[in-house]
Amino acid sequence: MATKATTGLSAVMQSMGGRILFVLINAGTGIITARALHPAGRGELAALGVWPNFLGGLMTFGLPSALIFWSRAEPENKTNFMWASLPLTLFMGALAMLMGAIGIPFWLSQYSPHIVQMAQLFMLNAFIVLLIANARAASEAENDFFASSLALCMSPFLAFFGLIALHFAHQLTPVSAACAYIVSGIPSCIFLLFRLRHNFRKRPVNMLGATRKLLNYGFRSYGVDICGTLSLYADQAIVVHLLNPAAMGTYVVALSLSRTLNVIHQAVAAVLFPKAVSLQPKELLAMTGRAIRISTLCTTACGVVVAVLGPFLLSLLYGHEYRRATMILNILIAEVILTGATLVLTRAYMALGRPGLVTILQASGLILSLPLLLLLVPKWGVVGASLALLTAALVRLMLALSSFRLVLGQPAPGLTPRMDELQVFAVRLRNTVFDAIRRRTAEATGT
Repeated sequence: MATKATTGLSAVMQSMGGRILFVLINAGTGIITARALHPAGRGELAALGVWPNFLGGLMTFGLPSALIFWSRAEPENKTNFMWASLPLTLFMGALAMLMGAIGIPFWLSQYSPHIVQMAQLFMLNAFIVLLIANARAASEAENDFFASSLALCMSPFLAFFGLIALHFAHQLTPVSAACAYIVSGIPSCIFLLFRLRHNFRKRPVNMLGATRKLLNYGFRSYGVDICGTLSLYADQAIVVHLLNPAAMGTYVVALSLSRTLNVIHQAVAAVLFPKAVSLQPKELLAMTGRAIRISTLCTTACGVVVAVLGPFLLSLLYGHEYRRATMILNILIAEVILTGATLVLTRAYMALGRPGLVTILQASGLILSLPLLLLLVPKWGVVGASLALLTAALVRLMLALSSFRLVLGQPAPGLTPRMDELQVFAVRLRNTVFDAIRRRTAEATGT
């Protein structure tokens, strides 16, 4: 059964808490694999793991966003939407697996035949990737951010202990590590389906109508998922094709460390979208403005700290072999801040039923980034890949800001936090933390 509805800052804190835990656990798994496998082995592991996530993300058909939108817009028909999503998920997973089985041998031509064969087999994980994405979206549509956050953390948490067991058994290889990641996703699927079980107790009334609505909104927002997936994985796909495993391993480590800064923007965006669906445009835009200003300020402050400590963190956490990734880490930190700000801005368009506009905004950055990746990676290696991502992130943010006035006829939200907003945020943060402490104390003492 879903938890009681959460609102505002408490929902953001709940979502962000899960994402922070997710980042910390992923950092632990990254440290284990980077130190045990070294850059070349870490590159092979990335080659094995990137394809189920990459192709799974490409095959969403916009279903996660459609589930959130229609479950909030027509809560009385939620059961129909849940049932309709299941066959669509199976179809999308099968399509992703077929694409991977055909394309991987051509794209991983510089890797050993064994790695290529295992990468094809591991495409089975695409089913798990898609099911978790859709089930988490369904949970967030019910304001059950606890279940979504727990499922987000469960997979890397189990993978972490699997990797430790393999390491102490002296069986940690790129292939065995990839197996640990894949198997760890199954309990998350079971947990989410159990959490959503109340939606499946009734028989669907109008599956065809629900499917049409999901596909109608999904196809219009599908470009957002495609662009988002390409933004996350296209650089890795190109690097893994053009450079050797050692370079790929170094790049993945820097990318993973920079992505720890994603948690604030992602948590805010996850809460903002479902809560803004039914708001009036002016109220929605005001909420979006506050969200982007506070979240970007917090992310930038954290980014400065990570950039200053970058060389020390890379050596301490991953080993001296990865210290040379300092330059690309700094570039990727700037890219993460800009990309996160754009993510929060685009939730306003999604909530207004304009996913096609978000698709255009994301596609514009990709139209620039993909040629830049193909041009700069052969010339400058992983530094070129980082610069291509930064350039694309800047273009997307500028277009997202300008589209408010050009498309919606409203001024774009400012990015500079106002003093009154900071004061309100500080008070609400303090009250939220104190309330949580009081609740936990009351539960512990039985009062």
